[in-house]
Amino acid sequence: ELLQSGFDWTKFAKGNSCGGDGDTDMVLGEVKCEFGGSSAKSGGGSYAAGSWPTGWCHPLDSTCAQLGVKDNMCGECKAWGKGGFSLAEAKMGLRYKGASFDDNQIGTGSYQAMNICILAKYGNGGTITDPPSASCGGKSLGGAAKQVHWYGNCGKGSSSQKSCCSNAELLQSGFDWTKFAKGNSCGGDGDTDMVLGEVKCEFGGSSAKSGGGSYAAGSWPTGWCHPLDSTCAQLGVKDNMCGECKAWGKGGFSLAEAKMGLRYKGASFDDNQIGTGSYQAMNICILAKYGNGGTITDPPSASCGGKSLGGAAKQVHWYGNCGKGSSSQKSCCSNAELLQSGF
Repeated sequence: ELLQSGFDWTKFAKGNSCGGDGDTDMVLGEVKCEFGGSSAKSGGGSYAAGSWPTGWCHPLDSTCAQLGVKDNMCGECKAWGKGGFSLAEAKMGLRYKGASFDDNQIGTGSYQAMNICILAKYGNGGTITDPPSASCGGKSLGGAAKQVHWYGNCGKGSSSQKSCCSNAELLQSGFDWTKFAKGNSCGGDGDTDMVLGEVKCEFGGSSAKSGGGSYAAGSWPTGWCHPLDSTCAQLGVKDNMCGECKAWGKGGFSLAEAKMGLRYKGASFDDNQIGTGSYQAMNICILAKYGNGGTITDPPSASCGGKSLGGAAKQVHWYGNCGKGSSSQKSCCSNAELLQSGF
C-alpha cells in the first residue's frame, strides 16, 4: 500500500518473501517522482485537542518545509537565529515516536539539544550535510503532564553510553534515534520527566562531522554514493538513497546512480513491481521526499516509476514482489497497498 505519515520502511522484509530470505535482484538504477496524487491521504493532521502522544500536535507545514525541517516533533516551526529555526509546543511539548526528551542535559550547547536539532532537520537516519552549532538549546515545559522520555541524562562525551544516551556524542549520518534508551538509564525504565517545550536550532558548527561524503569508489553499500547536496535540498529530497538528484516532471525529481544503484539501509529494491504507477515506486518516492517516518503532506502521483540497472552486481533487496493491493502482505511488502500512520 502507499505509505502514510509515520511509516517505517525497515519493517518491510528483505528478499522475495514476507518471511525474508537471501534473494538478490538487479539493483534499482533510477526512480522518477512526482507528487500531488489524489489516491493517498496526506496524514498531515491538524492542531487539535487529544491524548498523548497525538494531541496538540502541530502539522509539518509549509513554514517547516521552507526552514528545512523534516520532522517538527509536533512543534510549531519558526525562523530563529542565523538561518536556523525553533520548534515549540506549549500544551504537551515536543515528542518523537511516542516519547518526550530528557529534562536534564538539555541546555544551550548540550549534545542532546544539538542531536534533537539534527533529528528535526534531517529526519531519522538522514545524511548530515551541515552540523549543528553550539547555540542549539532546549527548554522544558512546566505545568504539562510528565511523560516517558528518551534517555539523555549522561555526561557529554560519555563514550560508554553513546549507544543508549542522546547526550553522549553528536550523531553522524545514518543514525537511528530509536536505539536510544527510554527512561533514566541505559537499560531503560519507566522514569517520567517534564516534557520539552521548545528547542532552538542553528547549523554550521565545526565540532561535528558532516558525514556528507563524496562520490567515490568503494564496496557495497557505501561505494559510489552521491551525497545529499544542495540540489537535493532545493528539490525537497530528504533521503537520496545514494542517487544524484535532478529536477523531473511537474515539480518532481529523479534519483539515479549508474554503478551500484539506489539503496536504503544496506539493501536495494525489488526488480519486480517497479514500473510506472507501481506502489513500490510511489513508496520509494515517499521515502526519498519525506525520510523514514516522515509526515506526508503531498502524496505521490501515479507517474512515479523506477528502472533496474543491468550490469551491476545483484544485491539483497527490500521485498516488493507482491500484487498491488495485497492486504495480506501490507506489513512486509512495499508494493502491497496504502499504509496507515505509524506503520
